[in-house]
Amino acid sequence: MNRKAIFVVGTLLIAGLAGQAAEAKRWGCWIQADRNVKIRNTTSSASQAVSDWNNLTILNLSSVSSGEETYVFNANSGNTGWGGLATITNYSGCTILRATAQLNTYYSWTTNAARGVHCQEVGHTFGLDHSNDGGCMGGGYWYDIGTHYTIVQSNINEIGSMYATRVANRTPEHPVVGPEAGAPRFHAFWVNTPHTLGEATRMSTHVVVATATDVTDGDPIRSIAEAGDEVNNIPTQRVRFEVKRGVKGDLAVGESFVLFQNGNNDNRFDEDPSYKIGHRYLLFLTDRGDGTYMVIAPEGRYEVTRRGLVPVVEKSFAAGLAGASLEDVTADVTRAVREIEKQ
Repeated sequence: MNRKAIFVVGTLLIAGLAGQAAEAKRWGCWIQADRNVKIRNTTSSASQAVSDWNNLTILNLSSVSSGEETYVFNANSGNTGWGGLATITNYSGCTILRATAQLNTYYSWTTNAARGVHCQEVGHTFGLDHSNDGGCMGGGYWYDIGTHYTIVQSNINEIGSMYATRVANRTPEHPVVGPEAGAPRFHAFWVNTPHTLGEATRMSTHVVVATATDVTDGDPIRSIAEAGDEVNNIPTQRVRFEVKRGVKGDLAVGESFVLFQNGNNDNRFDEDPSYKIGHRYLLFLTDRGDGTYMVIAPEGRYEVTRRGLVPVVEKSFAAGLAGASLEDVTADVTRAVREIEKQ
């Protein structure tokens, strides 16, 4: 058997890959036209986060009531799995013409956690990715967003590097070329982000191996800001699966279920692409309460191939499962279920 990345339950299952180095800090090729960014903020919970980006970096954020390049808002988007969302709504090549940064108020937040999520999503609208540096850009992925809710020196340095000589549409380091086909324009802060295989198992109501059999468009998510205007209209899909093996929960072999999927082929979420019909997946699921399921986070989905598991994320413990045997991983999940049942 291929024991790559899974040797004993006490390694990845219990400890995870907490010691991983920081990842790349740029979100693809996305960048604002220059350091002068018009920002519309309709919520007090984001005020300190916006102030931090303005006061601590070389960015000049001017407050506007229309014609914004970044729109910051709160809205109840329902049980989507994400608590914060950065969306690029208009662009030219790699240059962001308009982006939004949302806190999903369907979920409960402390004051500091809300500030941290806003900090992270606003950072995405400037072209930053997640980074394991102790600041808000790594919150939820490597540490708690409620205690790491502001920017740190590495974020300041990265913004400085990106925008020091940035002139709209003319910077040699960031030429105006289009992003790769299907480049993600949504970057989410997932409410439940497991840091180990054991956490993923505990967060899940069901763990299954299943084959995608059909996909249809779902109702879009309408994000209505607290100010009253509709800011985003986010597409969704409904993916039907047939269970090939049940590892946790009561979904039986041969049974079908429907998965709620954020985005679609043309509007892709970063680290959560569309499923391939006819392909098998190992899925860590939660019941949405409306007859559908959703994966706990991108760390909860793996394509099953002859060469082993293929995760969709490039960081966290999930990346370490690339190439791991399905049998080995499901065996560790089964052990985790038994440990949970003993508690």
